[in-house]
Amino acid sequence: MTAPAPRFQTRFATPLPEMGTEPLSSEPYISAEFFERERERIFARCWLEVGRVEELPNPGDYIVRELEALRTEVLVVRGADGVVRAFHNVCKHRGMKVATCAQGSAEGFMCNFHGWTYGLDGSLRGVPGIEGFHGLRKEDYALTELACDTWNGFIFVNNENPAPQPLREFLGGLGDDLDEYPFDDFRHIARYTARVSVNWKTFVDAFHEAYHAIVVHRRALPDVCCGPENPAAALSSLRVYGPHHSGSVWVNQAHQPGPTGQLAWKYGQSFAPGDLMEIPGLNPSGDNPWWFDINVFFPNFFIDVGPGWYFTYNFWPVSVDESTWEMNIYQLEPKNAGEMIAAEHTKVLLRDLLYEDLSTMEAVHRAMKSGVLKQIPVSDMEIAMRHQYHTVLEWVGGL
Repeated sequence: MTAPAPRFQTRFATPLPEMGTEPLSSEPYISAEFFERERERIFARCWLEVGRVEELPNPGDYIVRELEALRTEVLVVRGADGVVRAFHNVCKHRGMKVATCAQGSAEGFMCNFHGWTYGLDGSLRGVPGIEGFHGLRKEDYALTELACDTWNGFIFVNNENPAPQPLREFLGGLGDDLDEYPFDDFRHIARYTARVSVNWKTFVDAFHEAYHAIVVHRRALPDVCCGPENPAAALSSLRVYGPHHSGSVWVNQAHQPGPTGQLAWKYGQSFAPGDLMEIPGLNPSGDNPWWFDINVFFPNFFIDVGPGWYFTYNFWPVSVDESTWEMNIYQLEPKNAGEMIAAEHTKVLLRDLLYEDLSTMEAVHRAMKSGVLKQIPVSDMEIAMRHQYHTVLEWVGGL
């Protein structure tokens, strides 16, 4: 009789907090009261990623981001001095927006209700009929500023100003792991968005484990991250840095991509697994075999890095029952036609994978809302999910 193969185990490259092994309560995924605590104690206090500096190349360039968890819009603008700042998109007179486009370039901003004008630094510059406002001082009515800082070209804001801690300190060891990754060498090739009837945590949980790939991705990428040595698609390694974590995805070296995938990999760096490129910041635990790293910055921002590409996810809460999601894909600048074709292959393959992922979200949330599922058993393959849940409970003060 042949002995069973030993179970593949994820290697923990950093110490783990005590998180237990018991099933998780489903209540945080469906409780409106718990969601309000998340808004107040997580999203109103954490650094949140809202864009990249390439979106604001020149003074006056701006973007507007709706942060529904904070019930506000944020105006992010590069000032005349080159500094990137963030403001609530709210005129200090009667509350009208001062920027009505999602992005653009301006010398300043004017409220389209009563014409109050503001400089790129948020200062109040002009008030029609100011003589009718008794004792109004312009310096008291600047736009309300959020804390704003950048890291490796990513723009973060914090609703608390000053922020509870500096951005670089908040990013911690995970920021250290990625500090040398050459983000500036990559170009943006695609953006996908969706508004989905699902709790934001359920959404996040689907994207930092590979256990689901055995079934959900059996058509787009069959057997790519599972095989005889790792039949349940466990992560090859995991790193925990305070509220953040990073997992490396194991790859089946016997996997054979389809004909288009083979061509794309031959002529450029596509999403198909291949040889590890010598790019700093990849594979920090030295795993072999290795496919890519899932880097999760608490609470809702992912940077997944691979050989010749990276992509990001933002999961934005709307309500306990709804979330918006955005994916941005980046690839090394193509040097020839073959690499351009490989970039298109990456764009389409990731789109198809995401359709498969999104196909499960709303059904899962409806089932949780039914009350049938009281507890969620969490496996070793889903250790990243357990860490996210554990961190959320820490921040909100428990169940």
